[in-house]
Amino acid sequence: MIKALLFKDINALKRYARLLLVMAVVCSFLFKDQGSALIVMIYSASLMLTTMAIDEREHFLRRAISDSGRKKEIVGEKYILLLMLVGIAGVLSVILEYIMALFYHRPLAWDGVAMEILTGFAITSFSGSTTIPLTLKFGSEKARIILLLCYMVPAVFVIWLFSSIDITLSLPLIIIAAVLFSVLCNIVSFLISLRLLAKKDF
Repeated sequence: MIKALLFKDINALKRYARLLLVMAVVCSFLFKDQGSALIVMIYSASLMLTTMAIDEREHFLRRAISDSGRKKEIVGEKYILLLMLVGIAGVLSVILEYIMALFYHRPLAWDGVAMEILTGFAITSFSGSTTIPLTLKFGSEKARIILLLCYMVPAVFVIWLFSSIDITLSLPLIIIAAVLFSVLCNIVSFLISLRLLAKKDF
């Protein structure tokens, strides 16, 4: 069932794939000294809200639950899709950073790229895992403003933190912290989403 749900959502997001690519290229030129990956990853993760808005408009959850009753698969598929979107954006960002380094004839600081990707991974894990339960609770329209804050506030805070405070952490430590934080966010969010879906009155 999860494969069918993923196919449905990926098919619905096809029209946004071109926009994601254009945004990634434009951001790479605007932030030629690195910095585009964070924006691209946040935008990619925000596409989760688009799939949930489409489900809401087409009353998909009501039909899916009444037909199958597999609430864990329905909720879990959204988290798998979130991971896929963030992963694709991360790979795309690395490729574009490499191309920009060749284009501008500058050395590519792999540590800086890795730091940016991991920061984006942590932010989008928090923001994306917040998107799912909030949308289930309030609906896509009511939750849109709240979700905008969930994406923008962490991103602005992290950018301010790294620009204002001298932070020197080893890359392995950052990898461990980012992975643990992301796993924790998604586990807690998954459990909350399951409870919300069980209580949801269709």
